Amino acid sequence: MNFINAADLDSGNGKTYREINNAKGHTFKVGDLVGLDNGARLFVGELTRDCDGTPLYSLSPGGKLLIHGHPEDGMVLIIDSKDK
Repeated sequence: MNFINAADLDSGNGKTYREINNAKGHTFKVGDLVGLDNGARLFVGELTRDCDGTPLYSLSPGGKLLIHGHPEDGMVLIIDSKDK
């Protein structure tokens, strides 16, 4: 059996969905304080990507504890890391 990952399909403009997602940059930087829809405020600890190239974030309340795989949806910038 052959399997095809949907991310490797042509999006209709000559690029795969994976290529399009990998070209997207991260909106937030490591060290930024972000607010989530649920009211939590966490620091961006790491910039990561999903298997299809979608930008994701590992968030932290501080220290080395990281919560992995958070998408940009529902995140707002509270304090830019360069303003600290």
